[in-house]
Amino acid sequence: MAEYFLCLDAETFTRQIRPALAASWQQRSFEPCRQLCAALLPAAREYTTRYHTGDDETLVSQVPHGLPFDRAYWRLLVSEVLLFAAIEIPEFQTNSETLCCLLARKQYRNETTRREEFASIQQVLRGSRDLTFGSAVYRPEQAGYNDIDDMARLTEYLAALRPDRWTVDDLRELRDVEDDERADELAFVQEWFPVLVEFYQRSQSQGRVLVIENIY
Repeated sequence: MAEYFLCLDAETFTRQIRPALAASWQQRSFEPCRQLCAALLPAAREYTTRYHTGDDETLVSQVPHGLPFDRAYWRLLVSEVLLFAAIEIPEFQTNSETLCCLLARKQYRNETTRREEFASIQQVLRGSRDLTFGSAVYRPEQAGYNDIDDMARLTEYLAALRPDRWTVDDLRELRDVEDDERADELAFVQEWFPVLVEFYQRSQSQGRVLVIENIY
């Protein structure tokens, strides 16, 4: 399972992307998304060229030409819009299992999937809330969202943590890691944790919201 962190400009997401996709779902029509998709065409072309995704047309390119509405297409369109509208898609090690074991032992033991029960570190790594567009929930349990207020709250939370105080004993319940490998695992997560903190600090200072999507 791979976790994709999609950083979007808060103003663009709130005033353009979310209303268009919500209206599309409500009206069962892609008409409300035409202008949005047309604006994203340059980014879509750049992405498909850079990553050699093949000759298949993106839905973003088909919507302005009258693509008929379909619920499955709508969900795929959401994924494309988020991808092509993202300002940044960082690549870094989240070490989510290890961080959850260190900082949210209760949730780690119970393996909760209910967002209302998430600890702060799980909200950092998986989102504080479901990603909704009007009455539609996009990929429940697999896609989460941190809005402007969440970003400020979680950035403050991360900055207050002290990874230098974490110990090997804190990882005694970590699954799928042998006892003699726990020291290396701790060193690895301590090395990468500042990257996660800096990413949140930068994103929050630049007025971005965050969509976190799990892709199998």
